[in-house]
Amino acid sequence: MKGLGGVRLLPYHLRLASKTLRRDLAMSLVMLVALAAGGGVWTLSVAEYLRFRGVGVQLPPTLHQVEVLRPRDASAVFAEGAERNMYYAPTALFTRTQVSYPDYQKLAQIEVGAGARQSAGLRADVVVRGAAVPARARPARFTSAVFFSMFQRPFAAGRPWTDDEARAGQPVVVLGRATGRWLFPRGGAVGQTVFVDGRAHRVTGVLAEYEPLNAPWHLLVIGGDEDALFLPAAEFERLAARPEQPVFQAPFGPSRDQLLGSETRFVTLWIDLPTAEQRAAYQRALDARFGAGQTVLRDLAAWRQEFGMPHSQIAFFSFLGLVVILAGAFNLARWLLTKGLSRGAELGVYRALGAPQSSIFWRVMAEAWLLVWPAALLAPVAATPTIYFFNQYVRVVDTPLELSALSVLISVISTVLVCLVGALYPSWRLSRTAPTIYLGMA
Repeated sequence: MKGLGGVRLLPYHLRLASKTLRRDLAMSLVMLVALAAGGGVWTLSVAEYLRFRGVGVQLPPTLHQVEVLRPRDASAVFAEGAERNMYYAPTALFTRTQVSYPDYQKLAQIEVGAGARQSAGLRADVVVRGAAVPARARPARFTSAVFFSMFQRPFAAGRPWTDDEARAGQPVVVLGRATGRWLFPRGGAVGQTVFVDGRAHRVTGVLAEYEPLNAPWHLLVIGGDEDALFLPAAEFERLAARPEQPVFQAPFGPSRDQLLGSETRFVTLWIDLPTAEQRAAYQRALDARFGAGQTVLRDLAAWRQEFGMPHSQIAFFSFLGLVVILAGAFNLARWLLTKGLSRGAELGVYRALGAPQSSIFWRVMAEAWLLVWPAALLAPVAATPTIYFFNQYVRVVDTPLELSALSVLISVISTVLVCLVGALYPSWRLSRTAPTIYLGMA
């Protein structure tokens, strides 16, 4: 019996633990269900955290954004807007991350050099319908073909349109994941016709993923709908679309041309500048067109630091999920300790026959192991109905919350580790009590 407590005899301890759990089958099942339910809440928290923080979406660190500094104080602009019943007051986020249409035209004329790329985009609501699908108003992004490679947007089917197709004025469109499923629920969207504001467009591709919540070209975390479809920038003029949520800077006339010619900001522009020489050259070009000190060229890391996601909401939600899984580990520890103390006579005989303290320790840990692993594996299943109700009633954006392989892996491993750590105390406590106490001989 000398080596009975070794880790190498873990299969032996697992057999004993399984018999003990079967003896108290009802309570074992209750504990299993409780741990799985707590793990489900924790799984939901992990999935939302990963979605919120954009973990897994790796963008090139050489991406840069241009801020054209405001010529006047924001309070004065707000007062002017209030006098003209402008309901969108300038905000620090949109004013500093978007540029006006005239400024965009100046920026588009800058030569970025070999190996560098730039992509501008703006959003507008358009009416979309399929051959057998009723029309709906959906947000469209007007952008360039390089947008999809710059921001690493994978395709489930097809491809982005090409620069040649855009220059030729071909009516082409890329559908977002949800829009592709809505218009073509049976698949086969590539090559089909979609009507955008009554104009027929050929589908060249369908995206494979929903839009990240912290996408630098459109921060969904502040609310709203994702980009439903993508059109070449020239289609913005052909469809005579009006930009969505413009950030007013000064009064202007009622016509669309006056809007486009004003200082209203609604265009996002990103440049991929791989080398220090290109960044310096681009900054010199900015100074030449806008004046020295009138622009800010910031890379992706600086952009995320300055305009990144607020921590409070997701941090609090993650904290609640962590509290639930810690409560599950605490209840597991109490249950193991109570059950072990109630079997004092049995454990005393076991110790009296020569079993070392480590034997009892590993036996109790084996019981915890046999409960925790099935509960952790059932946690994603338990999270499924919660995620359904979350998507139905906690709607901040139109992109649904989904379980990813990474979120399942993190939740399963962390659930197991937290619960096993909770089982350390009852295992240690039961292993330290002397055999004479177990036998009632103290």
